[in-house]
Amino acid sequence: MTKIKLCGNFRVEDADLLNKVHPDMAGIIFAPGQRRTVNLMTALKIRDRLDGNIPLYGVFVNQNVMDMLTFFSTGLIQGVQLHGDESELEVTLLREKNVPVIQVVKPQQALIKTAANYVLLDNEFGSGKTFDWRIVPPKPLRQTPLMLAGGLTTDNLQDAINQIQPEWVDISSGDEVSGIKNLEKMRALVDIVRQQTDRK
Repeated sequence: MTKIKLCGNFRVEDADLLNKVHPDMAGIIFAPGQRRTVNLMTALKIRDRLDGNIPLYGVFVNQNVMDMLTFFSTGLIQGVQLHGDESELEVTLLREKNVPVIQVVKPQQALIKTAANYVLLDNEFGSGKTFDWRIVPPKPLRQTPLMLAGGLTTDNLQDAINQIQPEWVDISSGDEVSGIKNLEKMRALVDIVRQQTDRK
């Protein structure tokens, strides 16, 4: 059963859109220098407006683990996504504090051994480009639940689910129009995933 995470939410009103389509997980970016990066005040407002049943994950790139733990312990985020060169020691430290962790790796590293809850395969941070899905190992060989990202849209999401059978799909630019989150696209993406689930 595939689930869906809608990431890169950067406006407070994006929480209202998420509440309407209700993905399985939402994400905000704390890493500096990205187009969708949010500051602490915006993050707090998004979490406050977001349905309490939608877990909110923070995306970090080579940032202070103590900040991540603080954000988690205060309830601002319900998990972290590590998109940099974080060590397995940092992953383990977070897990020891009961923080759910998504470890982002290159597609060729799908079988990496990690204490993270999920391994996310992405071509490049925020590139919005797909990679050759044929290099993803078959599901029986995987050791950690797989999240798939990179250029997923309403046009290719069904094919991605059929071919890779990921536990999760993670979509950021694919639910936008002219760089802004779009309700119709968000709803269509969630519907594709949910219909897939209903057929099983």
